Amino acid sequence: MRWTDYALKKTGARTLAEFQRSYGLPETGEADLVTSRALWDYLVGYRCHRMGPRETLYQVAQTYNTTIQAIWAGNCGLPAGGPVPGQIIRVPLPCPVVDWDAPYESALEAVFLEGLHARCRWLTSETLAVTPGGRHIWALRIGTGPRRILVTGGHHGSEWITGLLLWKLLEEYLTAVREEGAFGGFPARGLFRRTTLCLVPLVNPDGADLALGLGTEPERARMTALGVSQPQVPLPKGWKANGSGVDLNLNYPARWEAAKTIKAAAGVTAPGPKDYPGDAPLDQPETRALSDFIRRFAPHAIAAWHTQGGEIYAADHRGVMPDEALAQRMAAASGYILTNPAPESANAGLRDWFMDAFHRPGYTIEAGRGETPLPISDLPELVRENLPILALLLAAG
Repeated sequence: MRWTDYALKKTGARTLAEFQRSYGLPETGEADLVTSRALWDYLVGYRCHRMGPRETLYQVAQTYNTTIQAIWAGNCGLPAGGPVPGQIIRVPLPCPVVDWDAPYESALEAVFLEGLHARCRWLTSETLAVTPGGRHIWALRIGTGPRRILVTGGHHGSEWITGLLLWKLLEEYLTAVREEGAFGGFPARGLFRRTTLCLVPLVNPDGADLALGLGTEPERARMTALGVSQPQVPLPKGWKANGSGVDLNLNYPARWEAAKTIKAAAGVTAPGPKDYPGDAPLDQPETRALSDFIRRFAPHAIAAWHTQGGEIYAADHRGVMPDEALAQRMAAASGYILTNPAPESANAGLRDWFMDAFHRPGYTIEAGRGETPLPISDLPELVRENLPILALLLAAG
């Protein structure tokens, strides 16, 4: 029902009966099959339309309150003269795909992906891995430039909002590219031609669903059993690990042994809600898939979004900052503080491994302020603060 309510809100109707009345559907007041199918169009943000005899794209755009440009952007292989009668095209609806109060969970990523594909034919995607819980880890790519940037979110389950943040930033960027507008003060088409951007919005979908109180009954039972070792962690919202009880941002081969020793000294010696680095570096399917992809993609820089504290980490474990000027600009644009993590926390993370292995800039963005998990009501402020960071990453080099 939460998805039905979300789609209904995007239509502008207050009740199912009002929506049914407005769209000429039987007024049952229930989410029946016909109504649910109509609501699905608003969930993904587009509708399939069959071209009528002598119908023009201008007429279609007027009917759906969109533009010819937006229709062209979302459809591959249209004839040069436009679609022919009988041809089915995808038409974006006048609502965002990623709304400010999306009822986020990992399954919603497939909805976002379908909706954004229908708004930007230049967006491509692939599955990096399927987790033990059967959830997809998506990698999304846009841009044609020689500079390559990778951004990630959701390494920690309780930081699920960073995944939603990256999906929203992606939609903002796609919209700017499609409409030939600006993104963070830069011409979006110029960024598109300059940089190839890859996003992995949710590295840890199993952990995110657990932290959101979702997941299967066996997954929740396992979480409860593993949580006994760390009773100070509130469950489910405090769950940081993946479904196996491993902290994914402590599972990379960069001083992993030091991380394991530090966490063991703090009493963490087995899988649990947080801080367990695994039995060996990259022994988790999520980190192994992401590191393999990074080796293939060979980004010139990466940024990993976490929460919270309003901080940016840009120096490696020696205190060396590969691109201090860019880091300073990102801090100034976002209002975040450029600082270093505590020495005991500078081990076995994605950024630590990337900077060691590639000798290129890596950034950790501790987005927002407050207490993790940040509420979804913080999303507009998070977008305002972090959009300039992404724009600067795309424009640099």
